[in-house]
Amino acid sequence: MPPSRILVVDDEENVRDVTRLLLEMSGHAVVCVEDGHGALREIIAHPFDVVITDMLMPEMDGVELVNELKRRHSPLRIIAMSGGGHVPKESYLQIAHLSGAHAVLPKPFNREQLEQALRTALGEPA
Repeated sequence: MPPSRILVVDDEENVRDVTRLLLEMSGHAVVCVEDGHGALREIIAHPFDVVITDMLMPEMDGVELVNELKRRHSPLRIIAMSGGGHVPKESYLQIAHLSGAHAVLPKPFNREQLEQALRTALGEPA
């Protein structure tokens, strides 16, 4: 898989750091932000191939971000991730998929699962 420019959006610093590390180990260029508003600012300023976003975040949640990205930047590939919350994580991921995410990634995940979600989002063979 060729290197991609990836934006990681998560309100938890440790999740951002681990995700960045795993992606950089595979040669990808990674930028991290802590919320949807920061993601929209980054996308306006810089081109990205993929956005990996958490579904549960304060202010602008992942569903709002996915909807906004689909509206403004339709060719952008989106991976939604969730560890759950008050409802099972699968519910948030199903909503993300229905909202237009190209792949979903349940937390916690490992490097292989992250790479598989990336291949799925980019439409590459498994």
